[in-house]
Amino acid sequence: MPSHRSLPSLILLLTLAGCAAPAKAPPSKPEDPTALRNAIQAREKEWSAAFLARNAAGVASLYTEDGAQVQPSGDWARGRDGITKAMQAQFDTLAVTAREDITEEAFAAGDYAVEIGHYSYQGTSKTGNKPLSSAGRYMAVWRKDAHGVWRIYRDIGNEAPTKKP
Repeated sequence: MPSHRSLPSLILLLTLAGCAAPAKAPPSKPEDPTALRNAIQAREKEWSAAFLARNAAGVASLYTEDGAQVQPSGDWARGRDGITKAMQAQFDTLAVTAREDITEEAFAAGDYAVEIGHYSYQGTSKTGNKPLSSAGRYMAVWRKDAHGVWRIYRDIGNEAPTKKP
């Protein structure tokens, strides 16, 4: 049976153990830059395919649940429902015949990645049937979901002539 003199020592030991810093998880393995760029580019191809198919919900599914997109007007489309509505509004006025998104750079920071790229598209206006085309640059922040799949967290682009870096 322990003596009463060891009780204060036991309490001190338990107190110190409770104050110790919790064990840290080992640092995650850094993303291979080429593999990251290829993974993001593959997701961009999915984005372009959904855009060409005029599938607003398909485009929105590539975003996180709390994802956001800055529209050309400067307005935010927030969440998958908001992004679906914003994309559908574009599809209601524009018939796109070609679309390309090219990842120029991608770098990771934990479960997030930043992508910089350029895009171009051609199509026709649904009002007046006028040919339209556009090109520009974009920056997207991606976040891995619980299954390790990269999804767009934030997305902004602007119309501008593209030049190779």
